[in-house]
Amino acid sequence: MLGFYKPTRLRGDVDRNRYFEGWFQKVCSVKHRVSFVIIYGYATQNSHDTFGFIQLLVPDQAPRIVYFSKDEISCDSERHIVRMGDNVLSTESIAVDSNDISIQLTLMDNQPIQTFKNSMGYTYFVPNLPCYHSVLNTAHRVSGEIRCKDSAYLLEDDLGYMEKNWGTSFPENYVWLHAVDPHDPQVSLLFSQAEIKWLGRTFVRHVGHCRFDGNEIDLRDLKNVTVAIVHQSNEQQTIRITSSTVEIEISIVLGVKVKFKGPMDGTLSRDILHYTDAVINLRVSQNGTTRTFRLIGNCENVGSTLTMNAV
Repeated sequence: MLGFYKPTRLRGDVDRNRYFEGWFQKVCSVKHRVSFVIIYGYATQNSHDTFGFIQLLVPDQAPRIVYFSKDEISCDSERHIVRMGDNVLSTESIAVDSNDISIQLTLMDNQPIQTFKNSMGYTYFVPNLPCYHSVLNTAHRVSGEIRCKDSAYLLEDDLGYMEKNWGTSFPENYVWLHAVDPHDPQVSLLFSQAEIKWLGRTFVRHVGHCRFDGNEIDLRDLKNVTVAIVHQSNEQQTIRITSSTVEIEISIVLGVKVKFKGPMDGTLSRDILHYTDAVINLRVSQNGTTRTFRLIGNCENVGSTLTMNAV
């Protein structure tokens, strides 16, 4: 029974009304000094010919999107495979050859979250939320090749991250960021805070983790938490998370700004402001000790009008 609620499982509800399911795959390359982003999924309120989609971001180019008709989409929930025509996307490999985009990647040494609570805890059992989130792999190794137009990028044992969302729409107001140390897969940061509307009520919740030295701070488990923006400009932002046991300060130097397409009422129609390759300085103070890290990350809607309060 619990397998049905497993947050990482492929749902494949392609006939459900006003619904989307999408995956976000990031590869941080030390050699190329940039991140590559692959987003794929389906949106059931899109037209028949644009039902499935693959979005790709490579260096020095605007994001590209390729659409697929509903007839070309199939989902293998047992093996977690999405097929779009002849293209195959899974947690172990990505093989895409469409128009001027070619992606041939192998994903290895997966590091999934070993609990059904994943990033949202028991909130997964709350029905009909607009959006659900889970992390499929906190860190894995990626090798292969990405081609886009006349550019080709060879990846060899680079660091990857994979998460997914499903529901009807992204939150109207939210902040999301993920960052890694490209040289150390044991160090990563995930933080998201969103305004959630459910059954006529509106409330703010956050999820995320901070991992280093083999330890994990689950941001949901912190008590008496306050999340505040302590500095903000067009180029930088600093978020401070304070609890009774730890203080985490996230200083973001925004990177390249691009626009992806995101879900709204089951259609892929919302412009999502995304910053890639942001420099994120992380400071963690706990038990009288302070650690600092310099990470590379991706952010969305940083600078949102979301009011951050104690939760």
